Amino acid sequence: MTLHASTHPAVSDRFAPLQALVWRPEPGSNAHRRAWTLERPRTPLASPTQQRTMLAADWLAGVGPAAREALVESLQPSTVRAGEQILHQGAQALAWHGVASGAVRLNSVSASGRQLSTALVAPGEWFGEGLAGDLPEACSAHAHVDGVLVSLRPEALRRLTAHHADLRHALLRWSSARQSAWMQAVLEASSAPLGQRLAACLLDLGRRFGQPQDEGFRLALPLTQTDLAQLVATSRQRLNQGMQDLRRIGALDTRDHHITVLSTEALQRRAGLPA
Repeated sequence: MTLHASTHPAVSDRFAPLQALVWRPEPGSNAHRRAWTLERPRTPLASPTQQRTMLAADWLAGVGPAAREALVESLQPSTVRAGEQILHQGAQALAWHGVASGAVRLNSVSASGRQLSTALVAPGEWFGEGLAGDLPEACSAHAHVDGVLVSLRPEALRRLTAHHADLRHALLRWSSARQSAWMQAVLEASSAPLGQRLAACLLDLGRRFGQPQDEGFRLALPLTQTDLAQLVATSRQRLNQGMQDLRRIGALDTRDHHITVLSTEALQRRAGLPA
């Protein structure tokens, strides 16, 4: 829509539905005759800090500068509040999301109605991959704490993968790695003892959300017993038993309502990993 005027046009009450749009001068306009074009506001780019967080992801290591720049220009940042729902299980995927700051909790509900927290998504990580295959969302997602997301819409993802083969191949590798991780998690949940699952879960959380301390780390992320119990697929009662066991061997401290791992080496041994 183009309007010719001697000055900037005023939007009257009858144009109220259009007030979300903005007027921009067209090239070639001058002081005597100005042409204005009505456009939607341009989406602001992610901040430099958010860009660095997302580009530091391991799966982007082999992606060239041109694809990285195009990816950054396509990201749409948005703020989320703790508890805010981002994805609905079974709904059509509308975007692929990355966590620039904060944390996102993924939940799924089984056919029997049991709810599980399947993962916590850390800064620099992505979720909502149903978009790539035009599939319904496999799980729901809620903001665990206040944070910032960056999102890719379907048309942007199609354009990026069509023009940048290195990014397309990186996405395929990332998807394959995600599937392998999910399968490993299912196998551990069905076969590994609770103590081993709990130790492995705490080590993973420490790697992504931990603040190094002496011989261990402190989890900066607030977690309730219910959160942790769902992450290791157990009840709160059994989780308490597992936590008491880790406190007994001097690997864990929870006295100040925060989870502090006193010995990463002890936790690795309990998880069955090389120290």
